[in-house]
Amino acid sequence: MEKRGTDRPAVVGHVLLATTAVLWGSSYISTRLIVHEVPPLALGFARGSLATLVLALLAARSGARLRLSFRDWLAFAGLGALGVGYFYLGLNLALQWTTATTASLLSLPYPALTALCAWLFLKERLGFHRIVGIALAASGATWLTLQSSQDDVGGAWRGNLLALSITVAWTVYTLLGRRVLPRWSPLVATFHVMAAGTLLLGIGAGLEYLDGARAIWSGRAIALTLYLGIVCTGLGYTFWNAGLASVPAAAASAYMYLQPVTVILLAVPVLGERPTAGTLAAGALVVAGTALAAWRGRDR
Repeated sequence: MEKRGTDRPAVVGHVLLATTAVLWGSSYISTRLIVHEVPPLALGFARGSLATLVLALLAARSGARLRLSFRDWLAFAGLGALGVGYFYLGLNLALQWTTATTASLLSLPYPALTALCAWLFLKERLGFHRIVGIALAASGATWLTLQSSQDDVGGAWRGNLLALSITVAWTVYTLLGRRVLPRWSPLVATFHVMAAGTLLLGIGAGLEYLDGARAIWSGRAIALTLYLGIVCTGLGYTFWNAGLASVPAAAASAYMYLQPVTVILLAVPVLGERPTAGTLAAGALVVAGTALAAWRGRDR
């Protein structure tokens, strides 16, 4: 009986992490469905605003103190610009030109890029298996990016490059976040990162509107925007942070492989995407390389 009680938080953590990965995978499908109806900056701002509201309500319920000094907030502003502002803008633009399947697969090399940058800038050691993994992931990502045309799905190289660029931005966010985020509770940190990124997106959305871009707020667009902001982003980030409280980060990272699986399972019936053999082979190479780079064996 005592053992079951001890294991329960970890089980709940694994369930939360798996749920988050599925939600984030579904966000690619939802975004792809409305990205031609709602301009990219307006969609990012709406999504970020809803998520910020959810996080503020959760913080109020838990009694978390959200007030920060201006100096501390500047650090969160930089992280928000990368992890929220550019991430949502880049993703929304990418999904105008490439497929949800390819974009999701190009998000996977992030652990490999993080390991490489940690070696370059933080002087962390790289074992042989991680070097091989980085090489495989890079090869697969390059293969995916250079596929300027895909049978029946219409992927474009510029969309692929944008999808890969947000992975690079998230890698930089992770490295910078190591120095800032641990000083604060996950809820407080996530709220301020989201709020800062949303503020930046709001400025961009205003300029986008003045430039003539107008959203078509159909019932589907409204429903999916609410789903993206409240469920995928607000609750998704909360679930992920809660899961990390009881599951080691190395084990948690494995759940990210559920994201492209979710995208592929939904993209075929919902979006009519038909990934080519080349796309799937390149994606498999990315998955294998990333898994090898993320694995921590004896030669760390």
